[in-house]
Amino acid sequence: MNLKIVAVVLLFAVAIGAALAFTFVQGGLEYRTFPELAGTSYAGQRVKMKVQVVAIEATGETTVFHAIDLAPEATDAKAAPDNRARGRGKVIYKGAEPQGFKLGCHATLEGRFDSGQGAFIATSMQTQCPSKYEGQEVPKVPVSGTP
Repeated sequence: MNLKIVAVVLLFAVAIGAALAFTFVQGGLEYRTFPELAGTSYAGQRVKMKVQVVAIEATGETTVFHAIDLAPEATDAKAAPDNRARGRGKVIYKGAEPQGFKLGCHATLEGRFDSGQGAFIATSMQTQCPSKYEGQEVPKVPVSGTP
């Protein structure tokens, strides 16, 4: 066999392997809830969350807010069943607030739970289109004390 053909086939195989590895590492994040993250089994693991903002403590360079869990979309293959416990907790996000961030908005977060701070440290936050949640009542959650 020609050396050039072997080299092309080998490079093609390496490229496909790298693409699959990247997909599994970046796309393999699972949706979790606050009660699940408070346990020790997910300490330090990068996960996704779907939440609704119920109280905003601080905005600006660092955004601190309280949120409740929302069920992931049923069509999402990585979504866990809806029968899991739902909870609420504190979220810290260092970065520019996405468009549409306000009290009552729905957001998808990526990050890790920090048990020392008792908060989910979000490295990525994306709000959902307001038409998906407008008109829904925002639950009353006390800001003071432990969320």
